[in-house]
Amino acid sequence: MATDNKIRRKVTPTYKQMAFETAVRNPERYKGILTAISPYINKTLNDETLLQVVSSMYLSGIVSSEGVEIDENSTIENIAEAVIFVNRTRKADGGFPEGYQSRFWTYVRTLSEMGFVLAQYEQPLQFSQVALKLISNEIDEQEAFSIQAMKYNRRSPYRNVLNDFNYFKFILEVLKQRERISYEQFVVSTFSNNGNVKEFLKIIDENTFGEPSEVETFLRTEYGTNLKAQTILRDYPDVVLRLLIITGFVSIQFRGKVFIYRNIANDDYINDLLSVKIELTTEEKENPSLHFAKLETHNKQLLDIVYKFREEVIEQDGFEYVQKVSEIIKLYELNEEKIVESIGYIGTSKNIVPAFKYIAEPLKLEFYLSLILALKHGKEFAIRPNYKADYVGLPISHAPGNTGDIEVYSKKLYWLIEVTLIRNKTQQLNSETTSVVRHFLEDNKLNKYLTKYLSFVAPVIHQDTKEFYDYSVVRHKIKEQNFYLKPYTIPEFIDTTLTNQNFADMETYTNKVIDDFRNNLN
Repeated sequence: MATDNKIRRKVTPTYKQMAFETAVRNPERYKGILTAISPYINKTLNDETLLQVVSSMYLSGIVSSEGVEIDENSTIENIAEAVIFVNRTRKADGGFPEGYQSRFWTYVRTLSEMGFVLAQYEQPLQFSQVALKLISNEIDEQEAFSIQAMKYNRRSPYRNVLNDFNYFKFILEVLKQRERISYEQFVVSTFSNNGNVKEFLKIIDENTFGEPSEVETFLRTEYGTNLKAQTILRDYPDVVLRLLIITGFVSIQFRGKVFIYRNIANDDYINDLLSVKIELTTEEKENPSLHFAKLETHNKQLLDIVYKFREEVIEQDGFEYVQKVSEIIKLYELNEEKIVESIGYIGTSKNIVPAFKYIAEPLKLEFYLSLILALKHGKEFAIRPNYKADYVGLPISHAPGNTGDIEVYSKKLYWLIEVTLIRNKTQQLNSETTSVVRHFLEDNKLNKYLTKYLSFVAPVIHQDTKEFYDYSVVRHKIKEQNFYLKPYTIPEFIDTTLTNQNFADMETYTNKVIDDFRNNLN
């Protein structure tokens, strides 16, 4: 049994490459993970509770396996045996025993390192104030991760390393002194022993690092790493970079190769965060409870900075975004065909534009659809996707609140497009379909528009989802609400948009639903 005092150190610590858990490559998944395990806050993480937690993660789609079949009738009780069986070979890790227990640790390791949770075997699960605000939509992913990044330290109860500094602060100082660094230089930065900015700048000034092979040779010679090339050049740095992106600290651009820039749109915000000094004692770097408690003491100071800059941010103007999108389209030589092809690659490792690789999967669909809408409707309408973007216009994270995904509007017309990659029927119905329609119809800000449109776009449209929207049409049309809607599969929506038939198509669909309802009454 693990104790609350220390995670046992089995080997003498050494200097190691910066890394996070690679099983969760997209940090946007962590909000879903936190939400899924939140019912177990304050419950002791014993074997019984952990089986419930891990089983619930399978039910919610966070974890999947061919050996655990999930359908609309699945419950924790009837999948528990399968969960135990498919995880039987997993080795003990993080103080958790082998099996499904250590599977749980895989999904909370990074959350523990960054101070979002305190999750120890045979101890009560605790959520930080920031984690609670994140799952309740009081703050968004970008705000949450930027706060926790300021608290982070490489040496902690969860990393047995000699590297004893905050990597995020280190790389931000590097990007203050350099306009940009290449991906290859970034990989080298993950090997910094002590976060010495001058030392790192000297290294990249004296070495070209033009090709991955040059980086590999340098790292093996200078740092003695014996890990696989794929691990040191891609797996570890990619996960670190994705976490950097979601903080809003950096912008990724492609100039013949991938470059990392400081996100200059957030300069003042970043500088204020950097001014907060956080120091851990030796004991706090070894004791999980003390580590968690210390990080919590800085919440007010960091949250005040978030709220201050949130008030100063002016809502992105739809016409301004169309201009940014036009620059992105020009910069990366995009056209309708390339964008449609890119949508087809969502969920795979292929990307038409290398810089887009680091956009989270759900955001990719919103981003690509925004590009198509800008191409087809940008001259007539303002277009405003409700994700946070860097200074170039590339997505960082979802925005907080109950706003829809993409808004298209003019003086008289308002069109809301709700986008999801969810395929599961139950999840699709539960993914804020009701709140979207209610917000769409009841928001007083929208009353000024003479006509309103709503599109729901998903990989598949289940019959239950279609019936929900059809019911919404009938219910609200009876109240003489002047609106039109239609649920679309992704290919249907693309085809309708490319032929400029969106509004006519939604009007036809809505009128048919009403006519069919009236005919059935007769």
